[in-house]
Amino acid sequence: MKTIRTTHGFTLIEILVAVFILGIIFSFIFGALTSSLASAKEATARMDIGHTGRFIAGKMASDIASASLLPMSGKGRLWGRHFMKNGKRRDEIHFTAFSRTYFTGRPQIDQSEIGYYFRIAKNGEDALMRREADVIERPVDQGGESLEISPAVEELAIRYQLDDKWVDEWDSESVQVLPKAVSVECTLADGKHKYLFTAIARPAI
Repeated sequence: MKTIRTTHGFTLIEILVAVFILGIIFSFIFGALTSSLASAKEATARMDIGHTGRFIAGKMASDIASASLLPMSGKGRLWGRHFMKNGKRRDEIHFTAFSRTYFTGRPQIDQSEIGYYFRIAKNGEDALMRREADVIERPVDQGGESLEISPAVEELAIRYQLDDKWVDEWDSESVQVLPKAVSVECTLADGKHKYLFTAIARPAI
């Protein structure tokens, strides 16, 4: 007597269930990878904007600390202007300083004009600019060469210490002295978040 063996394969339902389970597993894996990549990208962007913000605040503080009224020539000035645009603070500052300048084809000197202000960039948005001149001129906010620092700067608040209070504007031609300290608050934005960077500069009065 012969024994007949029958071999049963997977039914259609079993195959569909297996495919469904595999789909869920791959969806979880893909979601985890996508989330990890997005987190890594966001972390990198935050590191970049953090580096930019610290550099801007630090550079401004370093420049302002070198501010001088140039008593030997009598041409020195520090002029700070409070300015608002579309509800955002866009202050600017221009001053003479004891700071070495390096312009191609020109002799190196130790006096300069430095300015920070906003100007419309190529993309139509305002960008923070840094201006430097190796010739001391009047008015102090003109001349020299300007360089775009970053379009990510959304607001710039500059305040000046006058005795025991802080004021929003300064003109050394009126008060005849430099401020005891200058506060720099720089706000950068990446489209999702805002980041505040601060620094204090103390000019050598």
